[in-house]
Amino acid sequence: MTRPLPRLLGALTAASVTLAAAVTTVGTTGAGTASAGPCSEMFGNFGSLLEHRTGAGMATGSLGSLGSSGDSGLLGSTSRALGSADRSGSLVRELETGSLGNGLSGSLDPMIGSVYGMPPWITGEEGTVPVLRGPTRFEQLVTGPTSPSDSIGRFGVGGTDLGIMWDNGDPDDPQVLMAFGDTMGDCTVPGTQWRSNVLFRSGDTDLTDGITIDSAAMGTDGLAKSIVPRSGLPGEVTIIPTAGIAVNGVQYLRFMSVAHWGQPGSWTTNYSGLAYSTDNGENWTVVPSMARPITDTVPTGPGSPAADAAWRGAQMSSFLATDDHLYEYLTPSGRQGAAIVARVPLAGSPGADDLDAPGPPPVAGVLDPGAYEYWDGRAWVRDIREASRVLPAPASEISTMWNAHLGKYTAMYSQGYDSVVLRTADRPEGPWSAATTLVDYSMLPGVYGAFMHPWAQGEDLYYLVTTWNAYNVFLVRTRLTELFPERPRARVGVPAPGEAAPVESEIVRRVPVSELVNGIVPTE
Repeated sequence: MTRPLPRLLGALTAASVTLAAAVTTVGTTGAGTASAGPCSEMFGNFGSLLEHRTGAGMATGSLGSLGSSGDSGLLGSTSRALGSADRSGSLVRELETGSLGNGLSGSLDPMIGSVYGMPPWITGEEGTVPVLRGPTRFEQLVTGPTSPSDSIGRFGVGGTDLGIMWDNGDPDDPQVLMAFGDTMGDCTVPGTQWRSNVLFRSGDTDLTDGITIDSAAMGTDGLAKSIVPRSGLPGEVTIIPTAGIAVNGVQYLRFMSVAHWGQPGSWTTNYSGLAYSTDNGENWTVVPSMARPITDTVPTGPGSPAADAAWRGAQMSSFLATDDHLYEYLTPSGRQGAAIVARVPLAGSPGADDLDAPGPPPVAGVLDPGAYEYWDGRAWVRDIREASRVLPAPASEISTMWNAHLGKYTAMYSQGYDSVVLRTADRPEGPWSAATTLVDYSMLPGVYGAFMHPWAQGEDLYYLVTTWNAYNVFLVRTRLTELFPERPRARVGVPAPGEAAPVESEIVRRVPVSELVNGIVPTE
């Protein structure tokens, strides 16, 4: 029986994330004859796709007419990066090799339904959402067209990804904060109202009818603003949130400075940074001393440490708080790495009054870089170079929290091309169970970035995922009682000999986003 979501006070929760790095696009049937969509200009804002890889200046040229499936059409030349009208053009080469990490094949197969394999939001076609049968199902479109939040009209968010969620820790006004990645608004205006990241808030405690968005961190232009804007310096294409948590009434956000989008599942970073907010996520202050730089291309501010290769395995994060410690799961750039875990005592962490006082923030608690220690497989040590992996490669976009229904710590993440998987453990450092697949990549290509809702503590596990097909975020539900039927807590995620494997979900059909009513995904 589904119940309103309790607010978990004991074990705080958070998640981690990466970027728009999904893979093959599967559209509705059609020959792919659409002209370039209004969001084609957004590709200029992804930096490397239009060869503005270091670009403080964004490309503004459109794709021009893409033609039909039997005609190469005009690929346009308003930006030098678009190249010529044939497939040797730089833009086409990068689309087909997946500079955004999407693994697009460039196929003109009618079942793909988009020219050169490009996603519908680029070609002018519309994205779709899957109707699933089984323990997992898509519930609601959270952002973009038809979303009940009216994210376009209220916040200027027409397309975005990720959605890292954490409890804001405020007993008087409990909310879940949600950090999103690269965001576009009205793609018919110059610049597409593009932002590196935005933040929403929700106080909704009953997700059975979807999730309600109450507010966003807003700019003076009436749009949801970039909470941590990119520097605009050469060598940095965007800033992507990777984890969020509330400690002692202060919001903390880990983010990565992206240097280059590479081949599928690969990207490079300049550093991992940390920012805090004392006003519920409206305004953020970056703490240079907490940076983890691996290049000196982009300055990280006064008091920041020097670039160090030891930080290569700590460019993306996922936070999990217990009564005594903040745990931080760390992975390198891209999707190929394993995860290690760090922890720091919560005691002494500054409050809002401490951080709002004049002068630099106190070096204490979670803001003391020297207080972090790393699990080496047997004990906690001070040197990150001695850390041992706790989640095997490939692990990326990790979301971690305590789950009261399972009585376990849970880790949800993208496991290479197996899409969304779930592991459980009795302790934050593990050992972790075998992976259980929630959304299989072979069933639903282009899904990425699964982040658990911190208040989902019952038999229904709710989380957000992005589909590259629609380039927007959906609320997904997995019924744990169907996934792990009558399995003792001690064996969750580990089937006993002769015990049936977890029930898998399957796709029934796809529904165009425009046909959703109030963003609700229909059942069979």
